[in-house]
Amino acid sequence: MLNQEHTPRTELPAWLYLWLPVASVSAFLLINLIDSAFFLRWVESELGVLELATPAILLPGVYFGIQAVRHGRLIIDLRVRAWIGLVTLGCIYFAGEELSWGQWLFGWQTPELLRGVNDQNETNIHNISSWFDQKPRLLLEIWVLVGGVILPIGRMLNNSAYPEGDWRYWFWPTTACLPVSLIAILIKLPERIKDVFGLGSFSFELRWSEVQELYFAGFLCLYLYSVLERLRQQHSDPQAQP
Repeated sequence: MLNQEHTPRTELPAWLYLWLPVASVSAFLLINLIDSAFFLRWVESELGVLELATPAILLPGVYFGIQAVRHGRLIIDLRVRAWIGLVTLGCIYFAGEELSWGQWLFGWQTPELLRGVNDQNETNIHNISSWFDQKPRLLLEIWVLVGGVILPIGRMLNNSAYPEGDWRYWFWPTTACLPVSLIAILIKLPERIKDVFGLGSFSFELRWSEVQELYFAGFLCLYLYSVLERLRQQHSDPQAQP
C-alpha cells in the first residue's frame, strides 16, 4: 500500500529532469523541420548526434549505478541492490552496442566470428537475434511506460509516495523520470500509427526508434542518478522522509 502521509519528492534539479529533455526533443523536431538535410547528416547519421549522445548519456548512468550499489550496501534491500546492478550492466551493454563496442570510433574490421551471423557486419550482438535487441527493448519500454509514466502519475494524482523503508521506494522510478519517460513513449507514436493504419510516409519523418533510444538512455541515467541522490540524502540526513 502507498503511504498517504508522504507526498512525492523530486530529488533532481528541474533543469536536468524536465527542461533538458523537453528542450532537446524540441530542438530535434525544429531542426528537422527547418533543414532535414542538415538533420540527416549531422544528427541521424551513423556518427551523428543521436548515435553519440546515447552512449554519452549512458556512461554517467554506469557511474551513478556503481556508486548507488556501493552506497546502498547497508540500506537497500539485497534484491533491489541486485536490480540496480542489473540496470547498471544494462547501461554498459546498451552503450557498448550503440558504438559497436568502439568499431565506429576506431574503425576496426568486424571479427570473422561475427561476419557470418551479424546482419549488418558490425561488432555487436543486437543484430544477431531479436533476443539481444527487440525483446530487451520491449521489456525496457514496458518498464518505462509502467514505472516511468503510469505509476508516477498515479502517485501524483493520489498525493502519495512509497515510504522509504519499502523496497518499492528504491525499485520504482520517481517523478523525476516522468518527463523523459513520456517523451520516450510518445516519440514512437507516429511510427506506430503509420504501421497500424497502413499509412505512407509522413511529410515529417524521423528515425523514431533512434530518437526513442536516446530518451531510453536518458531514463536509465536519471533513474540511477535518482537512486544515488536519495541514498546520499538519506546518508546525510537519516531522518529525511521521501
